Amino acid sequence: MKSIFISSILFFCIIFAFDQNSTYLVLNHFDQPIKDITQSLINNFNNSSFIFDSSYRTLLDNLDEDENPASKHMELIKKLGETHKVNYVLLNRIEHKNNRLLMDGLLFNTRSGGLIHRRKINLRNYNDASVNELNLWVGSTMKQVEELWEKERESILYLDPEDIQQEKTPMGAALRSLAIPGWGQAYSNNYLSAGIWAGIEVSLSLAFLISYNNYDSAAKSYLENLKLYDATDDEKEVSSYRNAAEKNWDEHVLYSQLAIALASTTVSGWISNSIHAWIFGPRPYSNIYQKGISNSNSKKG
Repeated sequence: MKSIFISSILFFCIIFAFDQNSTYLVLNHFDQPIKDITQSLINNFNNSSFIFDSSYRTLLDNLDEDENPASKHMELIKKLGETHKVNYVLLNRIEHKNNRLLMDGLLFNTRSGGLIHRRKINLRNYNDASVNELNLWVGSTMKQVEELWEKERESILYLDPEDIQQEKTPMGAALRSLAIPGWGQAYSNNYLSAGIWAGIEVSLSLAFLISYNNYDSAAKSYLENLKLYDATDDEKEVSSYRNAAEKNWDEHVLYSQLAIALASTTVSGWISNSIHAWIFGPRPYSNIYQKGISNSNSKKG
């Protein structure tokens, strides 16, 4: 019994030692150079060994297009493990878009070739965000996340929802489109929709004005011809004025109905434009971050 107990302790010690001294092939795909990022990994995770290789720039670029991304590249991952003598392949993608930081981290086991861990984030950029988020990602895979890294991210979080003040809101978009068609869509950076809505409403408004102008002209002509009809006794003039008045009356009815229809369509479109601006208006990201930049420094090693 004692020998079994001692053997069990030795077994778990070996497993623990293997986990703490794992070797990683690190493939970093960044859209721009990030200072001190490799040294940060080496210093912060000195129980593990890292091999950095920048030659695999296009490796697994289309991973999300695969039906089964976790298993499709097993043979490639195993080959990389054999070539570099590593336990894991760590692929880090970082992209900066405006004031957003997009990171996609993937961890593969070279023994099985399978994808064992993945983390995707999309958050507001902050001071040393790339280094800090990479430390958090790698630390989560090794169960070595330091409190300082978590505090660095929390320093830009809104902990109280009442403190959140959105720069752009759906209601702001709706009110703008109610004032000027397309303005709310442009406010939400939906410029194609803004152009379409503005074009539709301008066209409807012009059509209404033209129809109303024709209606008004027909009504005035009708009254003028009716007045001339009543003022003459000449048989030819009576017939001419009567025919002109009847024609003016028909035109007056036609343009009146057309103007009413166009006015209704214009108003309905105007309101629909405002509703559309509200539905597709700016919404907050799933991660709400303060506008200010953190003053604390993330650990770089």
